[in-house]
Amino acid sequence: MGRATFYISIHTKTEKLQKLTFTLFLFLFSLVVVSAQQGVVKGKVFDADLGESLISVTVAVVETGEGTVTDFDGEFILSLDPGTYTLEVSYVSYETQTISDVVVTAGQEVVLETIQLGAESELIDEIVITAEVIRSSETALMTIKRKSASLMDGISASKFEKIGDSDASQAVKRVTGVSVEGGKYVYVRGLGDRYTKTLLNGMEVPGLDPDRNSMQIDIFPTNLLNNITVHKSSLAELPADYTGGIVNIETKSFPEERSLDLSFGLGYNPSMHLNSDFVTAPKSSTDFLGFDDGLRGLPKGADATLIPTPISGHRVEDVNTFVNDFSPNLGTSRTTALPDFSLGLTYGDRKTFENEHELGYTFTGTYKSSRTYYDNIIYVDYQIPGESDVTELVRANTIQGQTGIENVLLGGMAGVAYKAGKTKHKVSLMHLQSGESGASQLSIDNNSDATGQSGYIAFSDNIEYSQRSVTNLLVNGDYELKNDLELDWNLSSTLSKLTDPDIRKTAFSEVAGTDLQFVAGAGGDPSRIWRFLEEVNHAGKIDFKKKFQLFSEEATFKFGAGHVLKERDFNILSYRLNFFGSQPEWTGDASEVVTADNLYPNGSIYYASGNNSPNPNEYNSTINNTSVYAAGEFNPLPSLKATVGLRAEKYIQRHTGRDSEFANSGTNGNNLDNE
Repeated sequence: MGRATFYISIHTKTEKLQKLTFTLFLFLFSLVVVSAQQGVVKGKVFDADLGESLISVTVAVVETGEGTVTDFDGEFILSLDPGTYTLEVSYVSYETQTISDVVVTAGQEVVLETIQLGAESELIDEIVITAEVIRSSETALMTIKRKSASLMDGISASKFEKIGDSDASQAVKRVTGVSVEGGKYVYVRGLGDRYTKTLLNGMEVPGLDPDRNSMQIDIFPTNLLNNITVHKSSLAELPADYTGGIVNIETKSFPEERSLDLSFGLGYNPSMHLNSDFVTAPKSSTDFLGFDDGLRGLPKGADATLIPTPISGHRVEDVNTFVNDFSPNLGTSRTTALPDFSLGLTYGDRKTFENEHELGYTFTGTYKSSRTYYDNIIYVDYQIPGESDVTELVRANTIQGQTGIENVLLGGMAGVAYKAGKTKHKVSLMHLQSGESGASQLSIDNNSDATGQSGYIAFSDNIEYSQRSVTNLLVNGDYELKNDLELDWNLSSTLSKLTDPDIRKTAFSEVAGTDLQFVAGAGGDPSRIWRFLEEVNHAGKIDFKKKFQLFSEEATFKFGAGHVLKERDFNILSYRLNFFGSQPEWTGDASEVVTADNLYPNGSIYYASGNNSPNPNEYNSTINNTSVYAAGEFNPLPSLKATVGLRAEKYIQRHTGRDSEFANSGTNGNNLDNE
């Protein structure tokens, strides 16, 4: 089947925006631009060799004698009367750079391209800039990558805009040596996710999967991000519990200029969208926001040690009420799939006050809805034969059919930053919500020739839903204590949740070649599973950086300390549909199984618990990790750079849980109580 994908993206950006009226249905806006008597010139100065921002660089206006110096981030702002000017950018031990013909217009901002100073600095002969010029951070990121003491790579926000990737999992695949497995998990240099660690703004964040070490990064939309960097070798200042690589996701903080950015995307694939065969299942009223409204909720009392059944001693009314509390939806259906849709909105501004104080703020929201359909999926299981002299694999199970997946991502972030000379503080709050629903219609062919297989034909309706959320609060402070000493501290709290509510499998088995029944030894009885994960992560760290001269060359000494506290709660609850007596005659339609006539006591259906007490699929775990480090970077020879460092971590993990053997026997196996 031929496939084609079309993507439409509309971006709008305005500057000096005072008033905006936006009507969603017509996609119209109007704006009022406020003119002023003066214009503003902004820019940022970098070290051409190291890629670091330069502090206290002098920026002077040749014609008027006015001037300023760069702040903690290497940025400067000049308010000038309309006209054409020449700027001189100078700093001790760096070559002076002259920028000619800078055109200033009343009421508009002029943003200069990244200015780099160094021994081999390039003199810009002439540059004419208007308010349309936007500074790109790709040049600075490339310089940092080239001069980094560790092996690192990355991708910047300017690249996100050019290539059109909508989330971090799509963008990071463009980094050399990085792949993404399952559309979510980062693999660095082919190593599995257990060897990769994910950081958010340099701080540890919890994952969203109990079986994975790395973060599910598809939940991060690119319009919330400044850049993504990947460290492929160890440094003393980085956490020690990785061997493959560290992925650091940096969110937006201080806007470069006042701007509003609106993006709208529409995606269409002929084999998936507007397809009337799309497999789906009943939805809750809030699925379009990325979370369930309770339709798939766990019935009250379902987590009890003894649930109401016909043989549990409970009243008949209690059994009937309990089985009715479960959602009756076990069957899938067909519908027409809509095209993919995305919407992003970002607004940022910065205010300048007296004494070079600045306040910046950024508000970002994103929404994405997508659908994927496969009309002929095939899963085949093979076994190694029991006979030692037979080498050919034996087919055990073949599953094939159709599946439809619908994904919703909703995210928002608000950040405020304040700069005063050589100090900067920022606070950011981010929440991301994702919901994924899947429905499949499958046929199962089990081969009795394989070891332990009974041999049967079955037809199954599978329904799944997964909702994920990440909420992060970050507080940060940066200080230049002296010209050669910097201090940086960070506090971060993150709450992550994963809920897989009511995963349903309803498989009819063929009996005597024609009749359809639920058979435990074949396709199995209808089953329902709930899975819950909640993890809280509190992290704090402080870093010092000292610059000095060693062997007549510039050297850097770093030292710092940090602490991470994590706590995770995890639980799986399972139930199966049982029969108090004989089964009704089935038509093969899963939506007709759970009806009032079939439920106990009118019929034979009731629910039995698949959970032992205590539950082997339930645990609580905490981690306390305290770290200190010291590192130095210097040049013993002009053509030789040395990086040395030492890191020490005290890592304590405590666990409360038990294995299946102890849950079944109560005596044998492992049972841990905060150990």
